[in-house]
Amino acid sequence: MRPPLFALALTLAAAPALACSPMPFTPSEMPEVGEACAFVTYLTEYRAVGLSEILVTAGGLYRQDIFDGNGCYWEANLLIQDCAAGQMLVIGNDMRDLMHEPRETGIDRIVARIDVESLTLDQIADLARREGYETRLRLDAGARLSVNGQGLPTRCGCEIFSPQTAGN
Repeated sequence: MRPPLFALALTLAAAPALACSPMPFTPSEMPEVGEACAFVTYLTEYRAVGLSEILVTAGGLYRQDIFDGNGCYWEANLLIQDCAAGQMLVIGNDMRDLMHEPRETGIDRIVARIDVESLTLDQIADLARREGYETRLRLDAGARLSVNGQGLPTRCGCEIFSPQTAGN
């Protein structure tokens, strides 16, 4: 069983590196589904696209990291779902690479704030704008996302964790 991409990236990011050689993936047409709605598709030996496990913000919203890349370099976006309102927000993108980690980005500052403070999607969108993110995507909760041409399902969070609101 392969380690999830996000776990690999976190492990590798713990110490500064002088060079980075990504660990090859075994490409597969079928995605791997993990705990708490984690989802990853290994497209090539050096590219995986997916969603991290769901974490709950201080305000009860669901957040997931969206990633496209590998343990050395990746595109990162943030998905936040408000199942009760039937909406979700995508913030990003950040281009990350192990050679420049750890570093704090606007997405990191947004996550730090929403994890301790109850904010609405409108407040989070305003915070993203102030952090310089003009790619703020507002969609119906559960809409399928396209990340650089690769489809990602987002229905899991509201269906599993808030089934009473999954029809929004």
